[in-house]
Amino acid sequence: MAQPVEKFVQVGDYNTRYLEAGEGEPVLLLHPACPGAHGAVEYRSTIGPLSEHFRVLAPDLIGFGGTDSPTQMLKHPTYVEHIVGFMKAVGATPAHLIGNCRGGLVAISVAGEYPELVRRLILIGNAGGGVPPELEERALKPYSEFQPTRENLQASLSRCYFDAATHVPGDAFDALFDASVRQYDAYAKLGGYPMDVPNLKPLLAQMTVPTLFICGRDDKVLTLEQAVRGYAMTPGARLYVMPNCGLHPQIEHPEEFNHVALEFLQGELTPAEATAPARARELVAQPA
Repeated sequence: MAQPVEKFVQVGDYNTRYLEAGEGEPVLLLHPACPGAHGAVEYRSTIGPLSEHFRVLAPDLIGFGGTDSPTQMLKHPTYVEHIVGFMKAVGATPAHLIGNCRGGLVAISVAGEYPELVRRLILIGNAGGGVPPELEERALKPYSEFQPTRENLQASLSRCYFDAATHVPGDAFDALFDASVRQYDAYAKLGGYPMDVPNLKPLLAQMTVPTLFICGRDDKVLTLEQAVRGYAMTPGARLYVMPNCGLHPQIEHPEEFNHVALEFLQGELTPAEATAPARARELVAQPA
């Protein structure tokens, strides 16, 4: 299994850090915007297994991980333009996109606005934006007011995981905490985290890229109901639901996630076949 290599590339105004491993068709892993989030920690159990079949790249979004921080508050289109620029800068077009939460919103926009750049799309814990106001407030207000203490980070993780104590070991927690302090210092100067949530449902409704939704049945941030709605409006999409799982299936059930992701990326997972382990469920019928 190839070890990921840390690299940097200039994309517009931002020196962008990313991890790279493997050869073949490119797969981009786009992380969420939770406190401390960055590609290396969010996809620590994904990069290696996928790199046995693909060229895997895990960039840090603007202001996260090792990528430069912005000097002004940014909106969603800037993050999209940054990833499109990254793909072109590293020669990763067309690519498969895998996005978790905020990374999923960016992935939807890239696939919907630049379909020629995307082969297949996997959305993790993502309803495509436009969540109800009460859910948006519950999910994002704690992050916008986040203070970088270990106690606050633990509270944030408890909302994101079915069992945070099991799935966020000490070394991963330390990496998240260190990154969250850097994020807070950068965004405090700007007035807070950039948390605009665009309504991308029109893009989902017109999506031409093959799309798979993977979500946790016990997700407290982006609920199963939201994922089902996004799935229902996306032409030809698949939906795969993991029990005993929250917002981050790739961390909570890595072997199962990697199995399903690989089958989909290699064109082996079809709506009519239950090719994944029996403990999970692939929903193949349109939801009511």
